[in-house]
Amino acid sequence: MPRPSGDSSYAFTVPPSVEAVPAARDRVVHRAQRIGLALDEELANDLRLLTGEVVTNSVTHTQAACVVSVRYVGMRLRVEVTDVDPTLVRPSQAEPMDENGRGLFLVDALATKWGSERCAAGKRTWFELAVPASGADSGNEPPSRAGAAAKEPMPLASTCSRIVYRAA
Repeated sequence: MPRPSGDSSYAFTVPPSVEAVPAARDRVVHRAQRIGLALDEELANDLRLLTGEVVTNSVTHTQAACVVSVRYVGMRLRVEVTDVDPTLVRPSQAEPMDENGRGLFLVDALATKWGSERCAAGKRTWFELAVPASGADSGNEPPSRAGAAAKEPMPLASTCSRIVYRAA
């Protein structure tokens, strides 16, 4: 599967409805495949699950649309969900009989790295998965990020609070 040259950034808006989450999950997986990443079934399922958890949290807690951004950074796929609520996310303590409250524990368990940071729009919750380039393209360089820095807004250190989690 050929990879497009240039920046792999891709973003789309998700309506403020949990019914929109399955389509968002599929778009993220499709984008990862389109940029030439080797997603076996397990990795694709992890990507769907992580995307679903972060997008569901966003639309459920804000009752507003969110923006999902997907890009390849080095040997990792990074998915960011930006919403209007500036409250940083943290795993909650769910009781055994609770139906909700375990999503971020799944994100923490499956993501290579994840976090939450304030931004001009509100907050950005993100995760990264270690994803190799496609086996057919293994002799090639990963997708180029040339020009990406110029396209991405630079966070101001004074206005950006960040929580970062790393896999154990």
